[in-house]
Amino acid sequence: MTVIKTNRKSAVLSPSSLACLAHIPAVNLTSGCAHNCLYCYARGYSVFPGENKVVIYENTLAKIKEEIPRKRIKPQAVYFSPSSDIFQPVPEVLKLGHSILEYLLSRGIGIALLTKGYIPDRTLKLLLTHSDKVRVQIGIITTDETIRRVFEPNAANISIRLEQMKKFVEGGIATEARIIPILPGITDQSNIIDQLLSAIAKTGIKRAAISTLFLRPAIINSLKRRIADKNILLSLLNYYRNKKRLSVQAEHSSVIPLSKEKREEIYSHFRQVAKKYHISLSVCGCMNPDIGGVCNITGEWPIYNIQPSLIE
Repeated sequence: MTVIKTNRKSAVLSPSSLACLAHIPAVNLTSGCAHNCLYCYARGYSVFPGENKVVIYENTLAKIKEEIPRKRIKPQAVYFSPSSDIFQPVPEVLKLGHSILEYLLSRGIGIALLTKGYIPDRTLKLLLTHSDKVRVQIGIITTDETIRRVFEPNAANISIRLEQMKKFVEGGIATEARIIPILPGITDQSNIIDQLLSAIAKTGIKRAAISTLFLRPAIINSLKRRIADKNILLSLLNYYRNKKRLSVQAEHSSVIPLSKEKREEIYSHFRQVAKKYHISLSVCGCMNPDIGGVCNITGEWPIYNIQPSLIE
């Protein structure tokens, strides 16, 4: 993994182009992500540095410290991260991420985050110490390590993610699972769905967000390069043959989706199994505008944008 260090010139605390994050400042510590998930939509971004490269913005904390005092209204929470992971297996990223979380929490600013990574013990302790100011989604698409290693090669293994979920729930942090993307023909089989939702339920989690895989040219190229089993590759891509592009609310762009009927069939199947384990499922509406739903990516903040706190 090549780590390139640079400084960010633009503002840090600005809303994401993702529709579901438009109401909350969002921060990426890096361009590119060491997890190298094959399906990551950020691969199609113009700033994507390429495979096995991570560009870390070393001055992110310094810029946040400059921006916060200048804001008339202090943000209630900050989201990490729209197109990278704050807990990538890169020491420089983990160190910077901890410092930023520590600073924001010390100022009474909440943290919303999504991760597939291993959270270092000291950072986990920091988040648990401020449980009322933290909202977490853990990305998990399967309990099958063979599938995980293919599609999420450098992300934390499944047992680590499940253990982190349990610790967050037991520590009083509002925690949800994020089952995105569902891989048609691979992770939508009855036994795989049951194993996944059973494992999630055992952590104490009661809510999860779901959405199927959507394709873009950069994702298709990633899948073709990295999936060695050509039968699996062809089976997966065959689900997307002759499909019309769908305009989505995420980044105001379009994707190659499964048909609406197929997506609804998959979501219905997941809901049937989730009901068995008393887990409430919601569909990501940004990626399914023809179906609708709210994936709750930033968590619930009761007074967000209603009674904001003034900076003293």
